Amino acid sequence: MTGAPARGGAAGLPSVSGGTAGLSSAPGGGAGTAPAPDGPNRTAPADRGRTVVADRAVRRIAERAAGEADLGGRRAQVVHGTATVDGRRADVSVDVRLPYPAVLGEAGERVRGRMADRVAELSGLSVRAATVRVQALTADRAAPPPPTADRERPSGRARRPWSPRRVPAALVSLTAAAVCAVLLYDVLSVHLADRRPAGWRTGAVDWLAAHGPGDGPVVAGGAVAALLGVWLLWLAATPGLRGVLPMAPASGHRRQRAVLERSAAAELLRDAAAAVPGVTDVRVRCGRRRVRLRARLGFGDRPAAHAAVRAAADSTLAGLGLSRPLKSRVTLRTEPYWRPPGTAVADGPGTADGPGESSDSAPGDQRALDMPEAPSAAGRPDREGGAP
Repeated sequence: MTGAPARGGAAGLPSVSGGTAGLSSAPGGGAGTAPAPDGPNRTAPADRGRTVVADRAVRRIAERAAGEADLGGRRAQVVHGTATVDGRRADVSVDVRLPYPAVLGEAGERVRGRMADRVAELSGLSVRAATVRVQALTADRAAPPPPTADRERPSGRARRPWSPRRVPAALVSLTAAAVCAVLLYDVLSVHLADRRPAGWRTGAVDWLAAHGPGDGPVVAGGAVAALLGVWLLWLAATPGLRGVLPMAPASGHRRQRAVLERSAAAELLRDAAAAVPGVTDVRVRCGRRRVRLRARLGFGDRPAAHAAVRAAADSTLAGLGLSRPLKSRVTLRTEPYWRPPGTAVADGPGTADGPGESSDSAPGDQRALDMPEAPSAAGRPDREGGAP
């Protein structure tokens, strides 16, 4: 018996057909079938599960990175930090204490940039917002020491800064503008509106026509105008700002100017003189050329205290860094109760000297020497009927 070969059968092999159950090689077959180990539905290892970065880990990275920011050889002190992770993005924030002195804007930007870069690099997240809050400024123990005598000091002389003269300029400008405005209004009203000239203008013209240069009112008005002109020229030719002292420019920064208020210089001198042992009251008057210091001595050797006050004043003036050194004059007076060292003072009332006295003997002792002696015990019965 002959027939056509079955479809899908291999050459020389009979095909199986009919209702009988058999094995199927197609994927997704009946019960008892399993997918091939390397089938197309197998999930790649890289696609299995997900990676989650905890908020605490990002916060630790942000705090460590903020403390690593280079601030010119110094470091910021991290107080507290927070982090929030939202998918592949993160928001970080830290509270820091910056070393003093430091430029707040520049130092904060360095800390913020370092923190954002390190968080993005180590966590693989994109930093959406990085916030740095400066809580305080702390003294930097590793700061460079102050300049000593052998180091470079400010040199050269600087001029006093120029005053803007706002008040005199405003007064002169307002007065001139008011006079010109009134005169212009009167002239325009006469020529444009055909009005009569104002009485004050016609009166002024008539008065000027009747008075010559030799009259007293004209001379007085000219003198006042001359004084005002001299005053304005003086203001224009002088720098002003008499309350400040120019400081010497630093080497390499000739264009930078700095000034010191005279009241601040007087305060520094007052503190330096008050630190001398025995000095009780200090008064300082600081001018543009010289300084006058008056002090009072409560105890101690007067010449030694005067020399100490003089040395303290000279040292303070030398450390101010002024463009023109100030000349100092020191006066030391003693208090009314001052005594030279080694002077014995008697006890009891009436031993204090009067104001300004510095003698060894007290007025009470002198009064005791001048008084007559009291009557003796033998002479007391005189009032009782005894011997006369």
